[in-house]
Amino acid sequence: MDNQDKEGNEGKKNSLGGTNPQSSNNDWTSYTGDLGKGINSYSGEDDNFMQEVNASLAQQISSELEDNNTDTINESNKKKKMPKGLKIFTIVFSGLMLLLALLVFTPAGQKLLFTLAGNYIYNKLDYDKGNNPNGQETNNNVSVTPTPAQPAKDVINVLLIGVEEIGGASNTDSMIVASMNTKDKTVKLTSIMRDLYVEIPGHDNNKLNAAYALGGVDLLYQTLKQNFGIDIDGYMMVNFSAFEQIVDLVGGVEVSLTSTEANYLNTTNYISDPSNRRVHEGSQLMNGNQALGYCRVRKVSTGTENNDFGRTQRQRVVLNAIFDKLKSKNLIQLGLFMNDVLTKVEIKTDINNSDFNNYMQWGASMNLKELQNYRIPSDGSYGSIKVRIGKYNQDVLVPTDWDATRTEIHNFIYGSGEAVASDVTVTPTDEPSSGQ
Repeated sequence: MDNQDKEGNEGKKNSLGGTNPQSSNNDWTSYTGDLGKGINSYSGEDDNFMQEVNASLAQQISSELEDNNTDTINESNKKKKMPKGLKIFTIVFSGLMLLLALLVFTPAGQKLLFTLAGNYIYNKLDYDKGNNPNGQETNNNVSVTPTPAQPAKDVINVLLIGVEEIGGASNTDSMIVASMNTKDKTVKLTSIMRDLYVEIPGHDNNKLNAAYALGGVDLLYQTLKQNFGIDIDGYMMVNFSAFEQIVDLVGGVEVSLTSTEANYLNTTNYISDPSNRRVHEGSQLMNGNQALGYCRVRKVSTGTENNDFGRTQRQRVVLNAIFDKLKSKNLIQLGLFMNDVLTKVEIKTDINNSDFNNYMQWGASMNLKELQNYRIPSDGSYGSIKVRIGKYNQDVLVPTDWDATRTEIHNFIYGSGEAVASDVTVTPTDEPSSGQ
């Protein structure tokens, strides 16, 4: 074999992990440089530890390679010494384990992990600014009742909307404000009755659930702000089908029924699949189809609540049951569950990517054990009346004292002592037919 062939073979040997120390050194220096670029691409005030890990890893590898270049060893020692490739693998593996530990157990590492996970999950959501769902024009030049400044952003309000879609039209069947307090680490659910008679900016007074049909999420935000002084930071919306799927994916929910509720669900079409009309009195595991039917019932008492009050109570029961299922899961299990949900279920939101990531991090840091619940209007604070809406007289709910109602809402969501607007007055056209 001539010298040229020897040099060619020697080059191949080196390129495949062979004997040229200078070549190996350059390869690993290049590798660690690329690793550094990848880590440093996540820049910000919290990522100094990333750069330190990268520098430490590169220094260890370079030092080891220099030792291999300068050491002179005999054949007997060579047999006892760990092979160079295995040494490098051990160093890299140890460095990666250190990096993983820092990612999991340090605030900056957790921030990076949540950012990556949040981006992945967010990309599966249906981003929707909430324009008018029924194609009608919306008056955007409305005068919204001024309210005092909200508290510092320790509280994030996300509006959870359940939509009933019939014949191409959409109405908000359920509205729940989920309030996440990052200071006292609580999450509170405030159910807002859809039959509340309210001022809708730019439109005639109407039931609250008409706001979304008239002007989409933006008008619903304005309506909540004008009547109750609540600032909404974003919404998440599902339809009935998505609700069923979420309950099924969590493995069903534990619900306790009265004998009257069980009989009603088994003899009506609220549970749409006849094969699921086999519920019974007492506690049981409900699937998505059964849970949806249960949440929609309003003509049968829960034992403590009637009519739409009973319906919203049932919705809170199911949400709390879902929460009970999820709170026992670790972060990896929650991540897999979220991926499963968002792969199969359409969820709409107007929350931007950055805020979504922050909400995920705050939620995970709270270590919640329970949810707090509230309802608007509360017991003893409203009247039930009939008013003409369109062509028909309809039953609506009117708070007897708007100032007291707003104060109760703010005390629950933000804590006591918050001032609220006092110049909203909704005047019904008829006298109350009954009071609470």
